[in-house]
Amino acid sequence: MSLSLRRVWLRAAAGTITSALLLVACAKTKDLAPSDVVVQFYVTLELTGVRTLPDPRAMPALEPYLTPELYAGLQHARHQRDSAAAASPTEKPPFADGNLFSSLFEGHSTYVVQKTAARGDTVAVPVAFSNTDQTPAVQWTDTLVVVNTAVDGAEPRWRVADLRYGGDWEFGYRGSLLKVLGSP
Repeated sequence: MSLSLRRVWLRAAAGTITSALLLVACAKTKDLAPSDVVVQFYVTLELTGVRTLPDPRAMPALEPYLTPELYAGLQHARHQRDSAAAASPTEKPPFADGNLFSSLFEGHSTYVVQKTAARGDTVAVPVAFSNTDQTPAVQWTDTLVVVNTAVDGAEPRWRVADLRYGGDWEFGYRGSLLKVLGSP
């Protein structure tokens, strides 16, 4: 198989996988509990290979798990990154490196969803992460904020609204994902 034909095949396969993930996500997010939404969100990040800012092909698979505000924040950040890269091609643009969905820049190797805390239509879902690729292993807890986006008394539809970073080391993300993204 020629190199160009292989690229076409890989692109088609990636598109098919993304489409399948989107169909599964749309079908299943309606009936999920907040902690299950968080698990499915991280599984989708892993299956789509997202570690930094999601590319346009991964966004449809992630959309069912995100509030419109967080989705827009990710798009805004991608626009910032692309504009900065075009303006200064020899400099590293913002959001080029680092796992946005974890306090630790290098990301996690394992995670466990902890006991949730609800306040009205908002649920805090702590996630205990570890990175065993580092010596010694690094452990921390980030908290995803999950909100009910159902309208007019419909069945709850939980989506990730933000991520509160819990790591306390010198290098890593601080505050919340929406603040890091500089959402419009």
